[in-house]
Amino acid sequence: MANIAIFCRKTGATAVNTAAHFRAQGLDVSLFVVEVGVRTKRSATERQFLAAHAQFRRYLVRRSSLRERIRLAATGVFHRLPSACQDLARPDVFRQAKAMGIPAVVVEKHSTPEARDLLERHDISYVLLASSAWLIKEPLLSMPTTRIINAHCAKLPEHRSLDALPWSVLENDPVGLTAHFVDQGIDTGPVLLFEEVVPQPGDNLIRLRQRVDAKKPEVFLKAVRGLVDGTLSPVSQQPSDGVYHRPMTFDELVEAERALQRRVASAESRP
Repeated sequence: MANIAIFCRKTGATAVNTAAHFRAQGLDVSLFVVEVGVRTKRSATERQFLAAHAQFRRYLVRRSSLRERIRLAATGVFHRLPSACQDLARPDVFRQAKAMGIPAVVVEKHSTPEARDLLERHDISYVLLASSAWLIKEPLLSMPTTRIINAHCAKLPEHRSLDALPWSVLENDPVGLTAHFVDQGIDTGPVLLFEEVVPQPGDNLIRLRQRVDAKKPEVFLKAVRGLVDGTLSPVSQQPSDGVYHRPMTFDELVEAERALQRRVASAESRP
């Protein structure tokens, strides 16, 4: 079986839950590569994205019951940038790695010669991108025997980049996760599989995103097993195949939330 590493930050449920899920299914992760560098600058687009989502979360809190307000307050922002999607909780990776007996090695950034050397020394075939503060770049993308797998929170190639999930809802498209290889573009690498997550009663955009993120360990495992046993064949994307979404405004997020509620109500009314 292939050797597997997980790229992650110091805290985050996706990395820990993925390693635990793999072990429960008889497949151990070889290495956590923990990025500790901190981004101090944001682009105008990123600032717009974060501001709109902060306003949207306050909007949901105002409309919610007391119990829901407490839950929303605990979730923080709706979701982070695609390179560091929101985790459901923030367990300490180092503590959990020690408990599982998995090495956790620190790097300043994932896309560095140091990280590449780690992957080569551990003979890693697949890296699972749980979280990272920066986009993955060289010298990692040209590694001859190591591929990096991301789980993008929407269907590719239809919905790329920021706010892909609420855009999927607004356009009445399936919601879920796409496992794909990481390449030089943003969400443009060869597609491995899509796992749909159907909206349920009680969902809002925040809760739906949390349920989508919770499926990442299963999607990562399906992707790795499919690649190893030959049942998955990567399907190349063309840049023109899909849409690179801009971040939604607050008003568009509210519109997407209403579209989600209409979708859930329609599903409930079916016999």
